[in-house]
Amino acid sequence: MLQSEETEETTTKAPPAYINANYIRQALECNVSGSMYDDKRINVLECIFQCINEEGANNRSDLYRAHVKFEEYRLGRPVADNTTLIVKDVIMDAATKTTTNELVMFQHVLPRMKRILSEIPDYRYGTDKYVSKKMALKLFADCLFCERGIREIYVLEDLQDLDYGPLEPRYGLDLEESKIVMSKLADLHAASIQYMKEYPNGAATLLPSPLANGISPTSRQGVTAFEGMRNAIKLVEQWTGFSGIAASMRIWTENFNERLTQVLRRRRCRFNVINHGELCTKNILIRLGVQESADLKILIVPKDAVFLDYQLSFVGSCGYDLNVFFYTSVSVEVLKLHRHVLLRHYHDRLKETLKHLKFQETELPTWQTLMGEVYDLEFIGYYALLCLLPLSCIDGAASTEELERKHKLMYENQRVQEMLRYGLPRLTQLGVLDLVPRERDFPSS
Repeated sequence: MLQSEETEETTTKAPPAYINANYIRQALECNVSGSMYDDKRINVLECIFQCINEEGANNRSDLYRAHVKFEEYRLGRPVADNTTLIVKDVIMDAATKTTTNELVMFQHVLPRMKRILSEIPDYRYGTDKYVSKKMALKLFADCLFCERGIREIYVLEDLQDLDYGPLEPRYGLDLEESKIVMSKLADLHAASIQYMKEYPNGAATLLPSPLANGISPTSRQGVTAFEGMRNAIKLVEQWTGFSGIAASMRIWTENFNERLTQVLRRRRCRFNVINHGELCTKNILIRLGVQESADLKILIVPKDAVFLDYQLSFVGSCGYDLNVFFYTSVSVEVLKLHRHVLLRHYHDRLKETLKHLKFQETELPTWQTLMGEVYDLEFIGYYALLCLLPLSCIDGAASTEELERKHKLMYENQRVQEMLRYGLPRLTQLGVLDLVPRERDFPSS
């Protein structure tokens, strides 16, 4: 379900001094090109910043929307224009000791993946002047400028200008919204396979998953994750018929990092892609459009999805993104009735895109291969269910509470409890919470 623009969270927080009109001018000048320009001069007339972070949320970055009025000089004459941009200022604190793949994703990987998909005419990923920007498909927000040094900053196009809007995390996606995301994820993964084929050295520079070595219990992420797990156990053990599941959860909390590193070993994977890394509702925007029905009624339907935040991207099993998405973003009703349908939709689109990219039939992943990858990484679904879903569902008021109260509110959320009641028995049935992992038998989806 889409979230209305009026409810988008904003705060009164002002940007730091280094994010100012001059910084925006430099970013805009980086994108001025072509013979019609005498030079790269941009004159910013007005620049108003608006913080769009959710107050009190566990953010890894501060986000600002910049409303810019400017002049660009063409053939010696100023031409007035205006735009809105998103400025992402990555929080650099003591806990941020390692870098991420986001800079190389925006500078190298994503632009080349866009070029790869633009070579498929029917997909409309190109920049054909005859195709409206609001009709073209997108993988990501175009990056005008980025830097990493004493600070890490990204200046991105504002996808709101292209009619993309945020999703409402409290309900989960319906079937049509989920299918749109499955199509986009399949395109992202297919393009990444071609990228790794064309640029093996570029792919080799990507760091492994931030979870590959486990989660430090003393880090900000670790405190949130492990305290969250303990609160989930306290809740679940009160439910009738869940005492055995709660006991298994308690044991796996003590052995969580061991299991996490085991499932993320790259050599286990038979079908590697470049994963988004955190495919939750907060990182997905949907664009709606008009569709005429058979009875001539006008329907508003999802037309495209685009992904935000590539901080946690890495090379690994496609099962990672799929499990995170299912356990954090799709409604319980859709998962119960259509999980198999969504996996088939992803698999069909993936094969279609790879065929367009000239992959031979023998190179395409089989249904059995896909199901094996999803099954092998169901423990990532367990992590997403206990740690990522509650964070995505917490509302603004609860996010400002002190830590213990905040965790309690996270797991009292109706959608979180519905997902736990659905997901935990399912994971138990699959053997994910067994102390001795079962032999894989390709269970049904």
